[in-house]
Amino acid sequence: MNMYDIIIIGAGISGLSLSHYCTKEGLKTLVIEKSNRVGGTFHSHRFEGEAPDFWIEAGAHTCYNSYRNLIGIIEDCRIRDRMIPMEKVPFRMLVDNQIKSIPSQINFMELLYSAPGIFTLKKQGESVESYYSRIVGKHNFERVFSHIFNAVASQRTNDFPADILFKKRIRRKDILKKYTFRDGLQTITDSIASQQGIEVQTGKEVKSIQSIDNQYEIETGDGSRYLSSSLALANPVSVAAELLQSPFPDISQQLSRIKMAKVESVGVAVKKEMVSLEPFAGIIPLKDSFFSIVSRDTVIDEHYRGFTFHFRPDIMDMELKLKRIGEVLGVQRDQLNHVIAKENSVPSPKIGHGRLINTLDSLIADKSILLTGNYFSGVSIEDCVSRSLSEFNRLKKLLSNR
Repeated sequence: MNMYDIIIIGAGISGLSLSHYCTKEGLKTLVIEKSNRVGGTFHSHRFEGEAPDFWIEAGAHTCYNSYRNLIGIIEDCRIRDRMIPMEKVPFRMLVDNQIKSIPSQINFMELLYSAPGIFTLKKQGESVESYYSRIVGKHNFERVFSHIFNAVASQRTNDFPADILFKKRIRRKDILKKYTFRDGLQTITDSIASQQGIEVQTGKEVKSIQSIDNQYEIETGDGSRYLSSSLALANPVSVAAELLQSPFPDISQQLSRIKMAKVESVGVAVKKEMVSLEPFAGIIPLKDSFFSIVSRDTVIDEHYRGFTFHFRPDIMDMELKLKRIGEVLGVQRDQLNHVIAKENSVPSPKIGHGRLINTLDSLIADKSILLTGNYFSGVSIEDCVSRSLSEFNRLKKLLSNR
């Protein structure tokens, strides 16, 4: 049985960023991933056949120059030269099956009356609805802004803590404000996983975890066993809760209190001449079967346009989804030849989430078990990387005290 300094379960950006920090410190690191690919929501899908060089994002879409910890990893991986800017194309709204500008849907008198509240109101303890409805006005929130927030998280966000969605961060002015990579965001996770010193095993599902004499024994579905002195769970919170139920029931119980939502995403590539819609970055519907459309128009291609629809879960089968996609794009169903479907899970935090995380952190404070993911202080890419860095620094402190 091979012995590792740390085993990380999950090869999304949270698990891989943690593996980067651990390997950089000289720790013998193993990453175990259930699926056959690394990246998680970093999924830049390439289409075979007629469009082998065209990709669309089936999960995460954009990075910003305020993601300083992520940029540090990009620079360590020496892929900064692969960054490319994103075209400045607008976001739109879908209102009664017609494309409209976002400003056209806003009551500016109400906005001007409510906006000064931004200087006095505090986000702490407020929900997205209670806070932002006083900033933009109740009607504006219900009519427009609630749908924008729902599009960001691909779920209803009214009850989210107000301080979890948008955060002020210091920007790197030497980095493109908004960027992706020539081959899509998956470039980042692929580059981390290929670093020397990081061992990644895909297509293996962890079935059990045992804690024995301050060590962790991991067994996968194929009967393989692995041993490590430290363990990190970087998988969906519901999976982490289930795996820790036997060895750490108190941690598992806290994790199980964090609810998750399912997002059903369908991406399509369509020949440019088939779509008459003006280029756009994204479309947010007022009421529809999907939360948002994210477009590949931000990275121009000579032959194709790409669109990823993030559907509300469990209301449509694939054929109905493709029918709706065709209706919105103005193309026939049989013209949607290049299609990818992907399902992701995202956290659904509520008021009091911060207290829950504080309790969770107190339970693992003196343990060499690390927890990282998108369910801590925020759902952005940088929130995930920052949590991994924080857990790595805690591990370093524990190791230095041994």
